[in-house]
Amino acid sequence: MSRKGGHFVKIMEVCGTHTMAIAKYGLRNYFKGVDFISGPGCPVCVTPSSRLEQCVELARKKNVITVTFGDLLRVPAVTSSLQNELTRGADVKVIYSVYEPLNIALSNPKKEVVFLGAGFETTAPLAAALIKSAKQKKIKNLSVFSMFKSVFPAVETLCKDKEIKVDGFLLPGNVAAITGSDNFNFISDKYAVACVVAGFLKDEITDAANALIALVKNKKTEVINKYSYAVSSKGNTAAKILLNEVFFLKNDIWRGFGVIENSGFGISDKYASFDADKKFSLKKIAEPKDKCLCGQIMKGLKSPADCKLFGKKCFPQNPVGPCMVSSEGVCAAHFKYR
Repeated sequence: MSRKGGHFVKIMEVCGTHTMAIAKYGLRNYFKGVDFISGPGCPVCVTPSSRLEQCVELARKKNVITVTFGDLLRVPAVTSSLQNELTRGADVKVIYSVYEPLNIALSNPKKEVVFLGAGFETTAPLAAALIKSAKQKKIKNLSVFSMFKSVFPAVETLCKDKEIKVDGFLLPGNVAAITGSDNFNFISDKYAVACVVAGFLKDEITDAANALIALVKNKKTEVINKYSYAVSSKGNTAAKILLNEVFFLKNDIWRGFGVIENSGFGISDKYASFDADKKFSLKKIAEPKDKCLCGQIMKGLKSPADCKLFGKKCFPQNPVGPCMVSSEGVCAAHFKYR
C-alpha cells in the first residue's frame, strides 16, 4: 500500500462530482490516514486545448449558432474562449437540456446549429438520442461536435502507469448507472485494485469510502456496488444500445494523458451528416503545452497546491486552466473549500 506523506491508504475518486463533494464536506479531514486524490473525472477538464480551439473556430463561422452547457463557456482554448467569442458577437448559446438544439435548429432554418458535446457515458446517450431524433425529424441544419469520452480506457491507463500508484478507486455511480457495475470488474480482476461504486450524497460517499478502506486493509481486490438503488450489474440496456448505434469508439486525446486508444465517442457513418467534424472540415490543431499543472493533477501526480499559478494568477474569475473553471474541476473545488 502507498505510504506517501504518512497516509496508509491512497484513494482516487474518478468523478468530478465526488471531487467537489469530498472537498465541500471536508472528508479529507474526516478520514484520518487516507490520501484522497482526484482523477480524470471532469469531462471539460480532460478535453484538450486543441479540441477547444476547434470549438472557437466553429463559433467564429458565419451563420453558425454554437450551443453548449455553461462549463465549456469560459475554458481557455489556444487563442480564445467561447466566452470571448460571445463578447465579440459570436452566436453562442448556453443550454440546459440536450434537446434544446432541436428547437433552436427548427427556429433558425437558415443557420447551422452545432451542439458542442463534452461528457462521459453519463451524457453521451443523451447526445445520441438528440442525433437520432434529428435524423427522424429530418433536421438538416443540426450537427454535434463530439468530444465525448469513455471512462474505462482512462482508468486502465492509470492502472498501467507505474508512476501512479493507488490502493483503490472510488467509482462514478452515474457512469455505472449506464454501463453497469460489471464493466469495472477488469480493474480488480486484471490489476488487483479494490473498487467501490459510490453515490453522491455525503453519507453515500462516506459509506463507500469506508467500504473501500476496509477492502484495502483486508487486502481484498473486488468491486463493490454501494449505489445499488441506481446501479445494476448490467446497467441501462436501452442507453447502451443507443450508444452503440450512434457512436463508435476511436482513439482520442485527453489533456494530460495524450492519446488513449478507443476512448473517444465518434459519430458512426449512419449518422455522419450530423457530425460537425465532417460537416465543417475542421482543421487539425497541434496540442499546445499546458501553462498549468491540470494534466498532472488529473493523473494524481500533483495537487492544486503544487501549481505556482493556483490562487495567484489562476482563480475562478481568471482561470488559466480548465480545472479552475469547471464546476467539477479539482482546482475549483480546492479553491472554493480550502
